[in-house]
Amino acid sequence: MPGGGTITLDQMFEQGFDAIFIGTGTALAKDLQGIVQATYFLRIATLYNEGKIDRKEVPVNRGDEVLLVGAGNVAMDAARTALRLGASKVTVVYRRLESEITALRAEYEGAVAEGVTFCWQTSPTRFVGKNGVITGLEVTTTEGKTILAANKILLAKGFRPAARIVSTTTGIEVNPAGYVLTKDRPYGMTTRKGVFAGGDVVHQPATVVLAMKEAKLVAKGIEAYVEAKKLLDEC
Repeated sequence: MPGGGTITLDQMFEQGFDAIFIGTGTALAKDLQGIVQATYFLRIATLYNEGKIDRKEVPVNRGDEVLLVGAGNVAMDAARTALRLGASKVTVVYRRLESEITALRAEYEGAVAEGVTFCWQTSPTRFVGKNGVITGLEVTTTEGKTILAANKILLAKGFRPAARIVSTTTGIEVNPAGYVLTKDRPYGMTTRKGVFAGGDVVHQPATVVLAMKEAKLVAKGIEAYVEAKKLLDEC
């Protein structure tokens, strides 16, 4: 809104808008160099170990300080693999207690034995970077907020979408994980008539290619909805 103010969806409809699109994404932006999906890292590491790609293609280098977000089996595998590839330090960040991890106990104990460290009851809040490169992760702990230093962050867990718009607007339903529910007809419309959504806020963090493909489909859905609304208004 001009002047840096805020405006609600209800106010926008009152101003005469026929359709509104929500593309708020997830709570954590991922536009800094050094942030990698753990599954991608493991796939690349496997190709390197098989001799199919060069070492420079692997996103974790010798001496890297690595943070691993998540505590499932993929997280444990990625953490151990990062150490084997020469990372100087690998720390798993998990918002719950050790007893609540989803990884198999054997996987967790194996990670501990290899030197992986753990930060329990630690919730990521935002990435920290400089000149487009990751430098750390701001987290909230039982003692408050702090920044964990890292030059590589591996994501083995998705992030909830930014919920401010959704939580302040009635009629928009979300799934148990907090992602907005949308329809196939008109494509991309939420459970509130005239409000559309797309991208990470609907599909969870994914690739830019998927987001672009979805955006085109949602745009067609909005166009169809607006045209139908105009036709009904004229009748």
